[in-house]
Amino acid sequence: MIRSPRLQLLFAALAIATLAVAGCGGGGGKGSGGRTVVIFWQFFPTEQVQPVLDEFMKQNPDIEVRMEQLTWQSGLEKITASVAAGNAPDLCELGSTWFPRFASQGALADWSDSAAALEAELTGWDMARVGGRTYGLPWLVGTRALFWNKELFARARVDTTRGPATWAELTDAARRVNALGDGVAGWGANAGERYVLFKKVMPFAWGAGGALLTPDGKASAFDSPANVEGVTQYLALAKLGRVDRQEQIDDAFLAGKVGATISGSWLLRKAPKQAPALRYGVSLIPPPALDRGKSASFLGGELLVSFSRSKNQAAAWRLARFLASKEASLAVARVNQAVQPAAVGAIDDPFYASDPHQRALLEQLASAVPTPNHPAWLDMESAIEDEVEKALYGKQTAAQAVAAASAKIDVLAKAAPAP
Repeated sequence: MIRSPRLQLLFAALAIATLAVAGCGGGGGKGSGGRTVVIFWQFFPTEQVQPVLDEFMKQNPDIEVRMEQLTWQSGLEKITASVAAGNAPDLCELGSTWFPRFASQGALADWSDSAAALEAELTGWDMARVGGRTYGLPWLVGTRALFWNKELFARARVDTTRGPATWAELTDAARRVNALGDGVAGWGANAGERYVLFKKVMPFAWGAGGALLTPDGKASAFDSPANVEGVTQYLALAKLGRVDRQEQIDDAFLAGKVGATISGSWLLRKAPKQAPALRYGVSLIPPPALDRGKSASFLGGELLVSFSRSKNQAAAWRLARFLASKEASLAVARVNQAVQPAAVGAIDDPFYASDPHQRALLEQLASAVPTPNHPAWLDMESAIEDEVEKALYGKQTAAQAVAAASAKIDVLAKAAPAP
């Protein structure tokens, strides 16, 4: 989604960029009737968020919220430039992988004291903290789970009453489905695009007990037997199917041509339109064995933040707290159908109780792992993907890929130490 070299050029050119945005956006002042204006930047379709904002303004008549929808193509650049210009919005949605750079620069408002009261109400706090301080609220989260085709499993004589429970069962199912031929792939593996492959490989590495950085964030912990084992498992599955970009794998799955793959809840939104008759299951990504390892996946999310130079921080906090509440976050999640609330207890809502596919993704969130809040994280993620992709195409072994990625991560960790 965001290419690291581009980011480096972006930060180097901020002195020029800020001149172009000095008159755009920025925190609000006073609106009609003397109300405090809160400028809110976010990425979801306006119609999905506006009803929630209307309810907030109904309950808080002293605040007027003015929302702007950003795009994933230019949103990061706009946020970065506005912060540098001292013209940041009052409240902003930040992706969890973007968060570390702003937090490490001291650009975010410190919400540690106010957020402490919400500790038991939300999950995903690790995404919003740096150096023991809290700089945001988890709002909406997402993970990846195992999607598998029941019809192909049945044709291949694989149990269709449940998803594979171990790596061995998953590998056997992929092998059997792949043997069906006729353009059917046993497994869908990802390559050829940034910030996707990492999220598909690491569930296996984390499941085997792997780690990315040392606890203090100052060195790589990636070169480990557990990570080699996880990458080896992913490479073995990739040989039993198709290697392609995310969208192509998802479309092939919906077309009934992929036996199993790791994907996200966006696929649940696409399925009723593209493949209403498709019979499929969603289950936890399996552990290495029933008596070893764990089910794990990637945890990402959307955080609500204010900036250290935002004009209306107090009103922004009130809005953030409202948006992160179970009722408000559920309202957005129900209509969007590709994200889950960070609010504790959302799984008990009838929307999830009645939909086993959505419920499986919420269950996977319980064992999902966030990426480190390190200012060089995006570059570290690129290093892992570059080396694993070489292994996918047979240019090196899993052990060589892990060692090479670890060496790059170590250099980045020491060049830009974690706060």
